[in-house]
Amino acid sequence: MLWRAGDPPLRFALIEAGIVAIRRLTAAGDTIVLGLFGGGDAIGLPAALANEPFPAEAVALAPVCVHWIIAASLAAALPASPALRGAIDRALLMHTRALRDKIDIVSAGTVPRRLAALFLHLARRFGTPSMAGAVTIEIGLTREQIGQLVSARTETVVRVLGRWQRAGWFEGGRARIELVRPDMLARILGT
Repeated sequence: MLWRAGDPPLRFALIEAGIVAIRRLTAAGDTIVLGLFGGGDAIGLPAALANEPFPAEAVALAPVCVHWIIAASLAAALPASPALRGAIDRALLMHTRALRDKIDIVSAGTVPRRLAALFLHLARRFGTPSMAGAVTIEIGLTREQIGQLVSARTETVVRVLGRWQRAGWFEGGRARIELVRPDMLARILGT
């Protein structure tokens, strides 16, 4: 846990390595993953800039290496540094992109379409393609976490991913995800 929702934003993090999920509890007690962030991403920056409590929690999905930046130091340095303001603007645009990606995933339609959108997104952001066309994503996600990312019940995710595994399109475990046939996932989305 890097921080909890409601914590004061005394610092924010620049991720060097690993994956961090930003997630929030709903009023019903369900967890919703708002986004996944990796190497080079700044997380917690909007809350630090606004000096408002973190609206969601940040949880490492595996071992991570982060550089902590003190929010007050950033605020003090910002007025005198156009280069720093430019870097902040780029980081905020990256957050906007992450939100648009999340909207694209959860609005893709059926659960298979949302799962295909999620895995193709993860492949673009974090994947390593092979010569054979497969893509390895070095993120271990449980079926429950995958369900949180696509707003679907765990049982439904298990059923769909089981079909994809039997078809030879997908292999997933606690350490990594292998998209054996990303072309089939793209076909599901019609792309």
